[in-house]
Amino acid sequence: MDLVAQFYAHFGYPFEAIQHRKLVEHFLTHEHLGSIWLLQTEEKSIGYLALTYGFTFEFGGRDAFVDEFFIAEPYRNAGFGRLALREIQGKMETLGLKALHLQTENYNERAKALYESLGFEDFKRATLTYLGA
Repeated sequence: MDLVAQFYAHFGYPFEAIQHRKLVEHFLTHEHLGSIWLLQTEEKSIGYLALTYGFTFEFGGRDAFVDEFFIAEPYRNAGFGRLALREIQGKMETLGLKALHLQTENYNERAKALYESLGFEDFKRATLTYLGA
């Protein structure tokens, strides 16, 4: 949960620790929702990747969204992000995935360059979100 709190602080997103812990616990006890991948080096947790599952007609079946992806500050720019995404890409068939999606903040050109170097394509579509009434 410390890494999650760091992720939210880094981007200035609202974060409520108790509510978020409940969300993570719910997510982890319902395997069909997705998985959380803990990134470690030398037995130290340095980041995480939350992969959520869905379905896409456009790409032919089950897909996944990299919903959260965070690497702690001292470990950035050391190749850990690339390694984590390559690991997920290498497991797509095992996971039954036809497509893997992710987003990045518009200003984060370094992240976008990494993702594109790994074969992710910018389809020039806008993500619109409705949070209910």
